[in-house]
Amino acid sequence: MEGNLMQKMFAFLLLFCLCNPGNAQNCKLTDLAVTQTAVPSRDKAGYANYTVAVENRCICTQVNVKLSCRGFSSSMGVKPGVLSVDGDGQRCTLKSGSPIAMGVSYAVKFSYSSRSQISLRPVSSTISCS
Repeated sequence: MEGNLMQKMFAFLLLFCLCNPGNAQNCKLTDLAVTQTAVPSRDKAGYANYTVAVENRCICTQVNVKLSCRGFSSSMGVKPGVLSVDGDGQRCTLKSGSPIAMGVSYAVKFSYSSRSQISLRPVSSTISCS
């Protein structure tokens, strides 16, 4: 009986910690990890190919993710629903502002071709922890 009560208390505390909105305070912009990898092949114009993965490492979902992307253009089309250059030409919106959940399996991935690697780093997001 005592063991069963301890299991229920543990489950309650775990659920409380995971659902507590206070978790949003623990999330930071640096929880968005951007990994870029140069691919050995080149496109028809001779530009280098790069693959990008943006992973949310925060327990909370992040929405309206913006990346710095000054000078971003790609000779291989990147779907606007994945990455779109904002009107200022300095920032890009990831996934049209849609939520990015925690984990590698939810990472946003895309490829681009360019003369040189573009600096893509998170500049803003909204933490959505419920």
